[in-house]
Amino acid sequence: MGFGRRMTTLPQRTTRRLENLGPTFTKLGQALSERRDLLDANWAASLSKLQSKAAPFPADEAIRIIEQALAADTKTVFAGFERDPLAAGSVAQVHAARLHDGREVVVKVLRPRVGEQIARDMRILLALVYLFQHVIPALRRHRAAAVAQELAHNLRRETDLTLEARNIRLFARAFADSKTIYIPNVVDELSTTLVITQERSMGAPLDEHAALDRDNTLTETFIDFYLRQFFVLGAFHADPHPGNFLTMSDGRLCVHDFGAVGRLDVRTREALLGFVTAFVHLDSEWLTDAAVDLGILAVDADRATMTRGVDGILADLQGAAITEWSLAKTMIDIGRLSGHRTLSLPPHLAALVRTVFTAESTLRKLNPEADLLLVLQATGNRLLAERRSAAIGNLHTPRLEWEIARLVRRAPTIGAGWLQREAAGAAGHPSGSLAPGNGLDHAVRQVALAIAALGSYLASAALMLADRGPRVLGDIPLPAAIFLAAALLLTIQILIQSRRQSEQQQ
Repeated sequence: MGFGRRMTTLPQRTTRRLENLGPTFTKLGQALSERRDLLDANWAASLSKLQSKAAPFPADEAIRIIEQALAADTKTVFAGFERDPLAAGSVAQVHAARLHDGREVVVKVLRPRVGEQIARDMRILLALVYLFQHVIPALRRHRAAAVAQELAHNLRRETDLTLEARNIRLFARAFADSKTIYIPNVVDELSTTLVITQERSMGAPLDEHAALDRDNTLTETFIDFYLRQFFVLGAFHADPHPGNFLTMSDGRLCVHDFGAVGRLDVRTREALLGFVTAFVHLDSEWLTDAAVDLGILAVDADRATMTRGVDGILADLQGAAITEWSLAKTMIDIGRLSGHRTLSLPPHLAALVRTVFTAESTLRKLNPEADLLLVLQATGNRLLAERRSAAIGNLHTPRLEWEIARLVRRAPTIGAGWLQREAAGAAGHPSGSLAPGNGLDHAVRQVALAIAALGSYLASAALMLADRGPRVLGDIPLPAAIFLAAALLLTIQILIQSRRQSEQQQ
């Protein structure tokens, strides 16, 4: 037995100790297991075995918390309430119930004093991290304090169920019309900081469909769900393990547990779109630029060196079995081209990479033989086309119409003011400066070109709004494209003449 203990590795011993320390450190280990940017494969694999399942707390205690939170007797609020929980985790447990209108629901209730326990444990942990990072340079290099603060913030959010309820409403609205995804909505009047009451859906756990998705139907639905979150919604379900999904009798995928949700701003969404597209097309130069835009590589990195490194990563990828391809691992490998064995991503990118890793693991369970690249192309190309159309469609906004109207109204004033300034500047030069090609003559030509360019821009914008004629460059009306090209040529001519005039005056 002692020999067996000596054979255990440091990651395995650490995992056991975290599990024995209680819910805070169990959640901490789970969160760290998904930080593939910080930990090597051995640590990540060991910590990923931590289970969030816990022994349920007494039903009487759960009922007391629910009644206190809702300020009502459970027998009055519910037509039926199951005392035995459906599931129990380290932070909360879930009970089945039925409303008086006949709806089946689930009631999620926080563990007693779990918020206080997590806050106390995290204060101790943060103090230790701040202390040790002063004597261990590696902790400072990998921003250990910032990582610990991020984990503490995420754990605190998990103990405020109003935030989870808000996330559920967001996703329920976003996928309300979906034929493939179902999000059970919140029962608002029966939800508080300590309790969430949510519509219940019946279905089979996704785990039961492992290796059965031979036609890729569920795989494509799952990938499409995440692509739409990343590129359209800008918010994503950050815990896509199989236990959070059910397959319903009508074929839809039901999604649960929105305690962990990541956010992507517009700029990051665009950068991620470029990265995924470049990955699908195995374009190393594009992938390098996209990695810089996304923040995986530093802006000041040597582009030629990084591109060669990315080319090597893609070459290794093409030599691997198709089931080993991974978008998340590619992100991490590219980030490590900076020369560090580990890297520390900003929180929003760390959450993104963690989610992609977990999602890919779930996909492998759905169908171990799935061709990730092929499925990503099939579902991704359609969405990318929609996003390109949306990018053009976003030009047709009330603000654009307002700005065009303002510009049209002010165009004579702008032109007259420009002409007056140029004429005044020409008048201040010595005699002879009004020779052809100089002074006032130059000013008149510049104003004429500017008015022509302005008119072309306005015409192009108006034709885009009219949305008529054949299409070029994706989804731009041909007449609008012609006027836009003319406006750009006139603008270039204005800049060239201004530079020549400046050189002559020097």
